[in-house]
Amino acid sequence: MSADSALRRFVEQAYEHRREAWESAALQMKLWLKQQQRDLLKAQDISRLDINGHRIKDPARTLAKLTERAAEDPAAVITSWRDVEDQVRDIVGVKVLCKSPRDQVMMFDALRDPQQLGSFVLVEEKNYVDPPKPSGYRAAHVTLQIPVDDTDPVYAEIQVKTRLQDAWSELTHEDMYKPGAAMKPSELHGEFARAMANMLATVDDMADVLAVELSALTNPEPERLAGADEHGVIEVKVRATGPKYALAVDSDGRQGLIPAFAVRELSPQTGTIKVNDYVAVDDVLRVAVEEDSKGVYYIPRELP
Repeated sequence: MSADSALRRFVEQAYEHRREAWESAALQMKLWLKQQQRDLLKAQDISRLDINGHRIKDPARTLAKLTERAAEDPAAVITSWRDVEDQVRDIVGVKVLCKSPRDQVMMFDALRDPQQLGSFVLVEEKNYVDPPKPSGYRAAHVTLQIPVDDTDPVYAEIQVKTRLQDAWSELTHEDMYKPGAAMKPSELHGEFARAMANMLATVDDMADVLAVELSALTNPEPERLAGADEHGVIEVKVRATGPKYALAVDSDGRQGLIPAFAVRELSPQTGTIKVNDYVAVDDVLRVAVEEDSKGVYYIPRELP
């Protein structure tokens, strides 16, 4: 059997044995990303982060990538189907689309925070935003290892892009740059693609500035609250508590919610927590106040 035939057979076997585990890992990852979306944005506009559908890489693309890797690196030896996923760690992928570069940075930081990862393991991170790839491609990638019951952990890649970065990939057919592509970009195509990428990056930056300016106009700095110290921190008393939120009240009787993400940041635990494991009725907490159109939030500075 030729080396090409053996490689093709190993890829087929990998997809036969691992597809169910890959689908399970993709579902876990999407649910976790949805929780990150809620925690990061709280009651703000959650459309700032869009958790796109997952994909399992086409077997032909996986085979092409392995073939190219074997040609470039003689040490990349594939001796069984179990080696396929170790060499191609983005067979499972999920895309997160962001409204602006600041949201992209926020999401990328969260994906690399050990406190947020829980049972997931960060394997690799790649920042193709600054600097971008020579082609003009911009995105932030993380590779995670996802535990799956009764089988080996799954490698999965999350791509974090702005909507314009993703649009550039569609407009310029970024897939042409990838292993096994039928077409190769000409020099003129490359020049146009890079110019388009730079223009869209400028628009992204302008959108960021605009968002900050509009936020400053629509949400001016509030006057210092009664009883607040020089850092704007006040004391509140907990009235009720539960798994996801606690309800607290300040000295003027104004009520606010203490969200789980804020408690988790102060706790030694990773992953999902229950607020009522850390905050009890009648606890007095020092908090910062955050307010938007949907409500008041008390962000604890320390736990009881």
